[in-house]
Amino acid sequence: MKTSIDSGGILRHHNRMANIRDVARAAGVSPATVSRTFTTPDLINAQTQKRVIEIARQMNYRPPRLRTSKGSLVSKTVSATVSARDAIGFQFFSAVPGDTLGSNTFYGPVFAGAMEEASTLGLHLLVHTTSRHALSLEVPRMVQEQAIGGMLLVGTADPEILSTFAAHVPNIVLVDNRDEAGIYESVISDGFGGVYAATHYLLGLGHRRIGFFLSEPGITTFQDRLRGYLCALYEAGVSVEPDLVLRGDGPDERRADQLSAYLTGPHRPTALITANDDTALVALQVCRTLNLTVPNDLSLVGFDDIEFSSHANPSLTTVRVAKEQMGRLAVRRLHARLGKESASSLLEQPVRHEIPVTLVIRESCQAL
Repeated sequence: MKTSIDSGGILRHHNRMANIRDVARAAGVSPATVSRTFTTPDLINAQTQKRVIEIARQMNYRPPRLRTSKGSLVSKTVSATVSARDAIGFQFFSAVPGDTLGSNTFYGPVFAGAMEEASTLGLHLLVHTTSRHALSLEVPRMVQEQAIGGMLLVGTADPEILSTFAAHVPNIVLVDNRDEAGIYESVISDGFGGVYAATHYLLGLGHRRIGFFLSEPGITTFQDRLRGYLCALYEAGVSVEPDLVLRGDGPDERRADQLSAYLTGPHRPTALITANDDTALVALQVCRTLNLTVPNDLSLVGFDDIEFSSHANPSLTTVRVAKEQMGRLAVRRLHARLGKESASSLLEQPVRHEIPVTLVIRESCQAL
């Protein structure tokens, strides 16, 4: 297609319909930003939205006629539809009310990576959010209307909920949720290896009373992290004391109370590993309240390397997860499943893909 600008400053195109990359190039943004403008406009600032929509109109770009979970059209500029084979779903299971992809420090980057890869592959990504604690689940409209060829189920969800989706969508890839039954293909981070490395790091600093805070024990990926901790201590010949493993749950306020009681007990650890960075940041606040200094009184290690971890005081030693890579790989795997030609190939043993992780050493740990 040839694109030109006439005397009135209007973009004109010739020969073929514009695609998402044409619009992105003309608007000076990425294809993912164009896709987000029509699928999740709440994640895009108003100025960028206006520019992308105007250029899309000028170039006669026609994204799919997609719907949100409430049934309203996400694009007011188009009337064409796309094949379900060209659209995939991104089902996010939120942990707390009000948790959104725009604000979530872990799943937001996963979503960004998924959007980038979907745009590269020419796929449209539809988004829906459901609480992981919902007692009952009505599948989203995109599923009911068979508007998608496959779906990413992102975050922790009960097996019953996964089965509900699987009954309607034949192609599913789990993201950050280890499938105990081996039914679904999944993409997770190496939680075992990450905490194993973190525990060895603390052992090398001379710590022997190392605690582990298992927030939300029902999360399978957190269980992997606990196993990494236990294995590292066992291999080092260090006795695993049951009182050093704190099994907590609930909102930040409840976790803070649990940590406060744990850190004021008679056998307080000299170092603590938490199941994720959010809990580690709660621990930092609790230590300030108790007049404990990190790392002088307690060495602290998190997991995930969310953006705020490097800006904490002190900056947090943590295990870095390539979150965008998780999203990209999940989309590639789902795209590959959509391309399978024979039904028998879909019956192959599902694969668990583990994204490598990296221990990031900062200021929150010190030697005894």
